[in-house]
Amino acid sequence: MNHFINGFFKRIKYNGSTHISFNDIPTLMFQFAKHIPFENLDVINNERSQVSKHTLQQKLLDNPRGGLCYELNPLFYYVLREVGYNVKMIAASIIVPKNGLQGTHISTILTYDERTYIVDVGFGSHLALQPIPLTGETISSRTGNYRIVEQHDDKAIYALEKITNGKIEASYTFTLDAVDEEYLTKVKEIITKDERSPFNRSILVTKLTEEGHITLTKDTITEIRQGIKNKQEINPTVFQQLLANRFGIHGM
Repeated sequence: MNHFINGFFKRIKYNGSTHISFNDIPTLMFQFAKHIPFENLDVINNERSQVSKHTLQQKLLDNPRGGLCYELNPLFYYVLREVGYNVKMIAASIIVPKNGLQGTHISTILTYDERTYIVDVGFGSHLALQPIPLTGETISSRTGNYRIVEQHDDKAIYALEKITNGKIEASYTFTLDAVDEEYLTKVKEIITKDERSPFNRSILVTKLTEEGHITLTKDTITEIRQGIKNKQEINPTVFQQLLANRFGIHGM
């Protein structure tokens, strides 16, 4: 086991087999979602470094911090690739909320046993926590039900849908075209600078927990436990304390 994979297992507090079977991937995804936050602090601070395997390792594993989709999903892509899976990074376009930006969500396509799946650990708290097949099959998760349907238009050929209480909501559309690290840096630049970006306006830090999820903003802390929501206003001192104690992020 190399230094990168060992660092990843340590970061997500994974103590299972180091020979990652397909059935182990959901466990990795849940551990990832609990321990590596979805957060936009670098965007708010106008940080402009390039996105690469090396910078992701430094930020997410060694520092340790969280990040947005163009950091979280590529990190997991590199992990899956290192342990022997057939994967590629792809770009998707968010449908809800509609902001006009195209191709700025990054996800991972995994091909295993002649089936193709999307694997996403970088979509805030809306995570399936397991690979979703591109067959239309609905999969169930603690965060809801998900499926991928094929479309026939000139913009995308697949759509990820979330089903909640019988209501179907499309999350994003995508093709199977691969993207590279240069594209990731381009997405980071757009998310940081473009006025249509939803992530360059105010602080957002969120992660899953065993019982739900927790979200921190500049002024509030919101925690959902077993479907019960608790929201409290906070001051700057409490914000820094919560950032450190609940998310493991120091000195921001």
